[in-house]
Amino acid sequence: MALIALNEITKYYEMGTQVVKALDGIDVEIERNEYVAFIGSSGSGKSTMLNILGCLDRPTGGQYHLNGNNVENLNQNQLSEIRNLEIGFIFQSFNLLPRATALGNVMQPLIYRNIPFRKRKEMATRALARVNLADRTDHLPNQLSGGQRQRVAIARALVTHPSILLADEPTGNLDSRTTVEIMQLFDELHAEGHTVIMVTHEDEIAAHCKRVIEMKDGRIFQDSTQATAEIH
Repeated sequence: MALIALNEITKYYEMGTQVVKALDGIDVEIERNEYVAFIGSSGSGKSTMLNILGCLDRPTGGQYHLNGNNVENLNQNQLSEIRNLEIGFIFQSFNLLPRATALGNVMQPLIYRNIPFRKRKEMATRALARVNLADRTDHLPNQLSGGQRQRVAIARALVTHPSILLADEPTGNLDSRTTVEIMQLFDELHAEGHTVIMVTHEDEIAAHCKRVIEMKDGRIFQDSTQATAEIH
């Protein structure tokens, strides 16, 4: 059974008298441990796709199965639970709590699982060590570089052991050198068995992924498997 199965997914918006077809009949399956990039220009539908995959928005029509769960039938509480259990989010803008330390930020998703404090701290410490930030646990976000902040965000996504790591333009706010480091980390996480899905408009970022799905006008334009490449 595929980890993700989208069948005839549509997402329509009404803008005045016009209907905007952000997603217009999407059929795609993603298996466990795939490394996938959704790529396309602005308006292609890739951001809407991310919101649907991440259970942040509901499709207008079609079926979405995530790890065997029929997502579109779930209420808001159930969707929140699915997001917490199944999906690790990594955003372009990091979305860290400014007054919480690196450790506090990584512990945050575990609070909703009623995990005791000592266990939360242990899990978060391990996740920070995995992204090479064991020596930055007590630092606030404004005491960290952009690359370090993104590593905290990745550790926060990893700490719940989700089915999917879902990354939205994960290197968009980083310089080229830091981008190389963060993409190497994603490559390593995929090699360790994680399912990684990212949304990007940059070809050199998509080139790291084993599978690239190009979107255009709310549809899948091309779905190709490729050999990974390095950023130079």
